[in-house]
Amino acid sequence: MTFRATLNNLLIVEDNLFIGKEIFNATKKLSNIEDVLLAKSLQEAISIFKETRFDIVILDLKLPDGNGIELLKLLKETKVLVFSISTELKQTCLNHGAFAFYDKAKEFDKLIEAIKTLP
Repeated sequence: MTFRATLNNLLIVEDNLFIGKEIFNATKKLSNIEDVLLAKSLQEAISIFKETRFDIVILDLKLPDGNGIELLKLLKETKVLVFSISTELKQTCLNHGAFAFYDKAKEFDKLIEAIKTLP
């Protein structure tokens, strides 16, 4: 599947299907987001990135096949918003170029609000 390369492409990397769908549904309604895709694993996200550029990534850290920080290290020209319960890794993520870090346990609304304000 290939999307148009627009400023508003969003990739959600989240292995929990319920959370992934909640983010997908919330971001699909935003006027500044055009294309949204959900990847459920690290390898799926890497494969998708080989074919499509995304300007925004919402990234979970604990994935079934690896740590999201590995993907974060590859995404130098992408705004990555980490959404994880692993709050002890916040500074590590920011050091590796994350645009922002949101606590999955309590900051869903803040995450969606932040996406609304991204250019």
